[in-house]
Amino acid sequence: MLVFMVGLGLLYLVLPLVCWAFLVRTRPVGVAVFAVLTGLAVALLGLEQERYFLRAAAEIESGYPIAAGLVLLAGGLAERRLRGPRPAREFLDPVSGSVVAVTTHLLAGIGIAIAYQMLSFGSFLPSAAEVSPPAGLTVTHSTDGYCGSNFCSRTLTIGTTGGLPAADVEARMRAALTADGWTPGPDGALLRPHGWLLDRRVSEAFVSGTTVELSGSESVDARP
Repeated sequence: MLVFMVGLGLLYLVLPLVCWAFLVRTRPVGVAVFAVLTGLAVALLGLEQERYFLRAAAEIESGYPIAAGLVLLAGGLAERRLRGPRPAREFLDPVSGSVVAVTTHLLAGIGIAIAYQMLSFGSFLPSAAEVSPPAGLTVTHSTDGYCGSNFCSRTLTIGTTGGLPAADVEARMRAALTADGWTPGPDGALLRPHGWLLDRRVSEAFVSGTTVELSGSESVDARP
């Protein structure tokens, strides 16, 4: 199952490049479109591998196929302007093929958006990148995390370059998280929406001394 999911994810990333490989007709436009599509794929891959964190991750993942499809359409139109309509004897017309690709990618984006709505009520494992320590503090260690019956959690260890005591580290982390949009919740937790529009889940941070426990909760709408 894992191999299938990894393969499906790779296909999702490279499908626009494969489509353009069948449509490309000119070197200048071909290289430019390949560069843009590769940049989009690399940016999305970094987001999925938690190289960085953006609250609009769900919107980006849903919009990726749409953006890639529009790039294909723009490339097809540019090549048509440069070289004219594709000869009738050739099997593929770049503009028609691009329109089909845009439509396919649009349906894929809608499917991803619907999947987020269906899956965004359960527990999840927050990314360590959701926590941004202030100057002088840094995340020295992050556990892989684990999931219980109703929650998922990971623990971050906060280090200091100035030898601050644990109480000061905790105070500075709380202040930094509050400034970053985290709000007080029950049991001393700090809460922040994990996503933006499509992803309604909530991230929870429990700060204690030099550790921060990140937990993934259900959506705001599912809270009692």
